[in-house]
Amino acid sequence: MSGSVKVSKQANFSLGHCKVSPADNSVVFDAESKTDGVCLSLQPKFIEVLSYLARHYPNVVTRDELIEEIWDGNGYVGTKALTNAIWHLRQQLKPLNSEQPIIETVRKAGYRLLIAPQFNAEDLVDEPDLLRRAEKQINLLQRKLTKFALASGTVLVAVSALLVWHLYHDEVHLIPTVKQQLTKAADAELYPNVSPDGRWLVYGSRGNGKRSSLYLKDLNSPTEMPKRLTSAKSSELRAVWSPDGQMLYYPSQELKDCQIMQLTLDSNEARPLTPCNSYTAALDVSPNGERLVFIWQSNSDATSGLYSFGLKETDSLPVRLSCINHCSHRDRDVAFSPDGRYMAISRRFGNISEDIFLLDLTTGQERRLTTGLEDIRGLSWHKDGHRLVFSTENSGVRNGYLIDVEHEGIQALDVEGMSYPRFIPHSNELVYANYIRDYRVTSLALEQSIPTTSFPLLRVEYSYRNPTYSAIAQRIAYVSNETGFNEIWSADSTGNNRRQHTNLKRRVAYPSWSRDGSKIAFLAPDDQNEGNKIHVLDLQTGNIAILATPYLDHNRPSWGWDNETVIASTDDGITEFYLDNRLPQVLSHIDMRLGQMISSQQLLFTRADKDGLWSIDLSQPDKVHALISEKKFDEGYNWIATEKGIYFRDNQQGFQLINFWRFNTELVTPIIKLPPGTMPRAGSMGYMPELHSLLLTQSQNYKRDVIRLQHKLLQ
Repeated sequence: MSGSVKVSKQANFSLGHCKVSPADNSVVFDAESKTDGVCLSLQPKFIEVLSYLARHYPNVVTRDELIEEIWDGNGYVGTKALTNAIWHLRQQLKPLNSEQPIIETVRKAGYRLLIAPQFNAEDLVDEPDLLRRAEKQINLLQRKLTKFALASGTVLVAVSALLVWHLYHDEVHLIPTVKQQLTKAADAELYPNVSPDGRWLVYGSRGNGKRSSLYLKDLNSPTEMPKRLTSAKSSELRAVWSPDGQMLYYPSQELKDCQIMQLTLDSNEARPLTPCNSYTAALDVSPNGERLVFIWQSNSDATSGLYSFGLKETDSLPVRLSCINHCSHRDRDVAFSPDGRYMAISRRFGNISEDIFLLDLTTGQERRLTTGLEDIRGLSWHKDGHRLVFSTENSGVRNGYLIDVEHEGIQALDVEGMSYPRFIPHSNELVYANYIRDYRVTSLALEQSIPTTSFPLLRVEYSYRNPTYSAIAQRIAYVSNETGFNEIWSADSTGNNRRQHTNLKRRVAYPSWSRDGSKIAFLAPDDQNEGNKIHVLDLQTGNIAILATPYLDHNRPSWGWDNETVIASTDDGITEFYLDNRLPQVLSHIDMRLGQMISSQQLLFTRADKDGLWSIDLSQPDKVHALISEKKFDEGYNWIATEKGIYFRDNQQGFQLINFWRFNTELVTPIIKLPPGTMPRAGSMGYMPELHSLLLTQSQNYKRDVIRLQHKLLQ
């Protein structure tokens, strides 16, 4: 099959001991297979993918090519659908080879069929060249014009317009995707932003064991070293330009004091404007330079929100623009449109749902642009004022997307790792921070005679995290994106005998075993994708129940001592939920991060308002005391209680420790020293008592650089 000889798309073919028929979407296994006579009916898209791989055997076919051919280039739909199709094809075609999948994933390249397809000779056809097809179309058009002479003028106008449209879109389609690396330091460069004249790049840099600082790079002199703008005593990461390019605005934090700063570049004079909460707070400046908007939570606010600060006013004070009381969301990022009429706002609903809203600053009306996104990292307007670029994480993979704010159509840029994109002013190009982080579950054997490190538990190519172990079931439950969606899976203590337990095709998170090993509680989005609910999976029946709740958001679930209750934090504090569908009961108004029952009445937990590990007697909920002081314990989620004590992560300058705090001595013992960033802040721990091993969520954190992007969809 070479040269101009092609295979018909509807051609039947044999694949090992089965016959594939694209015409009726079927796969039939023959007598030599273990499943003689079995006929499978697959989804049309699955058959299209299999047929395309067969017609291009033995070549590697890229994901982009498959999405372009099968899903007409709709990356927003095709990205997840392709992963789903590959997974299902591997499952259905296992009888052909039970040892390995017949479709190979070629890392960073695409997919390849591993079994040679056999086509019938009559299905080999010569594909007419483009000129002959064009001639046929022209002749057909001429005959129609002759037959319908009275309509010739209208047809000619329509054909001309269509030709011009096609020529334009063909020209745009041929624009290559060009990436230019702008930073090459060993640190992590984030939040890039180019000056209005296109010459200067400002970005934040966070190195191992160092404070974050702002840097300025001259794009006209790419070989020159960037200039450090801020002090080594404070932390800064993100900045925005004034419309004239003379000043920068950025949050700066020194110890617990945080201020929005104004830096005049000519004089290098910096002055504080207004308080902030964090040096990573999102902010933007209006196109006329009169207003600064930023995310802040004042002492009187229940949640963070969007504030406006007048830059031209004397003694200006921040004015809240967001919801104040009983808010179902919290604002996360903001961007002014080029004409200053609109603000795009990303909002978080609960722990795992986030979406984009459009606020009309003239009328005050809002409109929701997206539904059910996961983790938005960056918003930026195209110069035409009609399109927004943003990055988001879908089941562990970050990518960039373009949304038309009028028609709400979303297109995938298919730039893996895109984070915090920002358009270069007056340009169709943008800059972004390249950020690729995969997660894996590792096991760490404790108290070994030979010093050891943690080992990957599952040798698979997918991202998997949040392990929890049941000594009774002797299985590890975890979250994996193997099917293209984050789902609950489990494996035995060696990482073998993997099983998929959910197929919700939504972002499940934070599994937790019941003490008797019969159930797994986890979080998943609600039907409106505006929050999350506690789900409980019964391992014996496979049924999934959603626990009754009046709350929109729930923090990580853990089990009560009786296996009939689940404990999680809500807006009202530590709350107990019931498997018999009763309404939940608030146990304490403390804002808990993660809890673990260690007896029928004693709950250990971490808090959102202060460090330390805390204990509460549920029979007397007013009795709360610090088990480990905040000086020794500043972890939120990476900890686990065992019979003898507590294992926990200790984040230090330039490295991480896993420590052990013993119940009987109340002493802290370092167990192992790890590189910085090894365990993510929102990770988790598990413990396997019979192996005396820890289960850890670890991240494979690649170097992050600023990239300049030219892309056909941005034209």
